[in-house]
Amino acid sequence: MDLLHSNGVLIIQHLQRDYRAYQDFLNFMSHVGDPRNIFSIYFPLWFQLNQVVGTKMIWVAVIGDWFNLIFKWILFGHRPYWWVQETMIYPNQSSPCLEQFPITCETGPGSPSGHAMGSSCVWYVMVTAALSYTVRWKDKSAVTLHRLTWSFLWSIFWIIQISVCISRVFIATHFPHQVVLGVFAGILVAEAFEHTPSIQTASLRMYIKTNLFLFIFAIGFYLSLKLLDIDLLWSVPKAKKWCANPDWINIDTTPFAGLVRNLGALFGLGLGINSEMFIMSCKERSYASDCGCLGSVLCPLINEDN
Repeated sequence: MDLLHSNGVLIIQHLQRDYRAYQDFLNFMSHVGDPRNIFSIYFPLWFQLNQVVGTKMIWVAVIGDWFNLIFKWILFGHRPYWWVQETMIYPNQSSPCLEQFPITCETGPGSPSGHAMGSSCVWYVMVTAALSYTVRWKDKSAVTLHRLTWSFLWSIFWIIQISVCISRVFIATHFPHQVVLGVFAGILVAEAFEHTPSIQTASLRMYIKTNLFLFIFAIGFYLSLKLLDIDLLWSVPKAKKWCANPDWINIDTTPFAGLVRNLGALFGLGLGINSEMFIMSCKERSYASDCGCLGSVLCPLINEDN
């Protein structure tokens, strides 16, 4: 792993030295890949446009982030900004200098990348959902248009994923192999839910059972390793020790913070779509109400940007 990490450090140094002019864009792409955007931006918009896609998006995001949590606990992946300070492979204490940024100091283990995994799984859902509207076209011109649309959307998908991956490496919060692993893990989770239509008809009981299973398994796994004297919060002291600015430490990036957020979102979805109020609102749905709901989602985003 030292060879993989040291080569990764060389790539980070190359990006920070030769692509300094793109710092603002790369920081922006790191925010684009933030898994929290799934719940605050992508899901509200898509659920209003298409309930099936919105529901699938939450399931993919929650299960994907849960697997990301388990993988991080198993793989014990270091992050570049603290690894260069603690490794013994550099002679005479000549460790490389990696620049840190306000979004660098995440506190959880680094492998696989949660941003890369979350971004790839949610964009995979969006691209496949958009293409599902064109795959039904039968005439010759429509087939050609579908192929062009297919090429365009998947090109956009990979441009976004590569940009998110480069941004996470640029800010020294991930090694290259961690973001690559995250992208392909996210795609696998999203593809699995392409073949799981039962989530669209899941009852509230099913949502509760799923929440309990995910929570109990995660806590049980954590306690089991704790009994073996394995500290799964080992990365938090390293982040606090080696972060260049204490104000940059993102405590809400700890594994348990993400677990609670995700399970709350999944339970909220199950509670909402199985409520009498939601069922009645679907029967009385109109174009005006759709526009109003979309506006209520977009307005806070616009105000935040201003």
